[in-house]
Amino acid sequence: MQDAPIVVQENTAEASVAEVSAPVIATSAVKDNKSAPEAESEFVEGENGDYEEYATYYVTIADTGMSYYPLREKMMALSQALPLPIDTMGRYYDTKKSLIVLPENDEDDLFAGDYFPRRGPDVHLSLEYLDLYQKKAGKKTIALVSGIYEKKTSADSALQVLKSAAGGAFVVKTEMYIGCIH
Repeated sequence: MQDAPIVVQENTAEASVAEVSAPVIATSAVKDNKSAPEAESEFVEGENGDYEEYATYYVTIADTGMSYYPLREKMMALSQALPLPIDTMGRYYDTKKSLIVLPENDEDDLFAGDYFPRRGPDVHLSLEYLDLYQKKAGKKTIALVSGIYEKKTSADSALQVLKSAAGGAFVVKTEMYIGCIH
């Protein structure tokens, strides 16, 4: 992939624009990705007696914090250092809501203007809420995620590379809900 100058618009209400040379991929948060490998999943009985589908994933995290913009800067720098592509899934930080959100006019009416998480195996840099992957994290703690892996060995290998540019990087094992969230 060639490095090409791009412009990223963070917030349509306050057009905060940054020019970078890292590849940024803006995908749809609801894109049907048939090429993604299927995770080993299991059904767990939920509180209401229904069965819900979960998968075990290993999430590589370069850094965490409570402030979006410093982590965004780290994400841009990390993309240059490794290089890893950035995938925002079309999301931006809404300063009025203090939340990472999809645009209000997103094709997914249920999540438009709200946070939609990265939930499947993926190797992109993105900013996510850590409590999705690590329950003990505070609700507004943001994680600079570099990948979600099905195998611990894959995550551990990626972590070794990640640590060359982000010394405090770590892996979180998580039980991710992979069923329908609509």
